[in-house]
This record gives sequence, C-alpha cells and structure tokens, in this order.
Amino acid sequence: MTTVLIYANADLEASLHSTLFWREDLERYLAERAEEARMLLFSTEPHVLVVDRTLAGADELIAALHSQALPHPISIVALSRGAPDPNHGPSESGLVDAVLPLPPGPEWDARLVDVLQVPTRQQVRFEVSLEVETRLRHEPTVHRGHALNISAGGILVDCRGLRFEPGDDVNLTLQLPGGGDPVEGRARVMRQPIEERLGLRFEAFARNGDARVRDFLARLASPHNP
Repeated sequence: MTTVLIYANADLEASLHSTLFWREDLERYLAERAEEARMLLFSTEPHVLVVDRTLAGADELIAALHSQALPHPISIVALSRGAPDPNHGPSESGLVDAVLPLPPGPEWDARLVDVLQVPTRQQVRFEVSLEVETRLRHEPTVHRGHALNISAGGILVDCRGLRFEPGDDVNLTLQLPGGGDPVEGRARVMRQPIEERLGLRFEAFARNGDARVRDFLARLASPHNP
C-alpha cells in the first residue's frame, strides 16, 4: 500500500479530503508540528511527502530526506499559497517533484495521478542475480525466478508463468548473498516491461529485512566491491 505523510495544519487538512490524497487505497499519516512530521518521516517511511511550505520547519523537513535517505523512492509535493518564489529555499529549488497551488482545484488531479502512481526520484540500480519468490497476497501459487537488478526502491524479476498486473500486491522472498534466512516482505507490481519480467516496488519488509537490503546495497556501491 502506498503511504502518504502530510505536514499541514488542521484547516488545510480538511480541504485535502476532496483530493486524491484521500483515496481509499492510500495509508495516510498527518502531522501539524515539524517535530512530529520528522519523527513520522523516518518511522513510517512514506512513499509521498506532502508539505505546506509556509509552515515552520518545512524546508528542514525536505532537506532531511537528502541527508538521510529512505529505503525506497519518495515523491515530495510542496503546497504553495501563491506564485512560486525561486528564492524561498529548498522547496523551490528543484528538490521537490511537484508544487501545487492552494486551495486544491481540478488541476491537481492529473498531477497527483502521476505522483501517486510511481514516486519519481530515481535511485541507483545494480545488476544482480538473486533467487526470488513472488506470489499474489492471499494466494498459494509461488513463482520462482531471479532478480536481474535491485535498488533501494525495488527489483526487476525474471520469472516464468507470471500472471500479475500493475497495481497487484505481492509477497516477496529474496535470498541475499552471505547465507542466512531469506528476506521477506511485500511489494507492488509497477510494470511488466517484457513478457516474463516484472518491475516490483518494495512496500515493507519483515523483521530486519529493510536493514539487510540497505546493507547489501551499500556493499554493492562500495568501490571495493569485486
């Protein structure tokens, strides 16, 4: 499930109820104070961050994502009360994915469809060959294959007999090098670029799975990696 963190005051929150941010398939967290928003940012690890840039601490919240990355891509949406100010700070200097004018209007819909479908910030992908198992949630059939590449946001899987569609939620088991139990978690089907290949976005990991994936990516990124 896609998670959205909204940093806004109560009055603005009420006006957002009529937007796509209140779709039933989204999980939302709301914060009215900068300290609470920062805590939720790293405890819930949202896929979309929505920030009222007029609130105290808004720029610092955005900047925090560039000093302490999340384990998956995140889209940042800045809410603007008027014309964008190029001198305002990080929320207007290319560090956000969308700037939406307030109050909400029909022009939001098309932009939010893109923002909510796939977070747009790109992360480094590494070529790998890892054993992976996938299955639709609540269904017993397991599909075995290999991950061809991996990033902090997801993997590309080569697997025969796939019957998945974009938007499907799947359970995932990934065998990382070095032994130990496989990493287990949930992912969402984002694309099927060619037959028998599947692009999956990580949604959540069981136990310490997220830390193990991040450690594996750090080893891949190391200049000493063979």
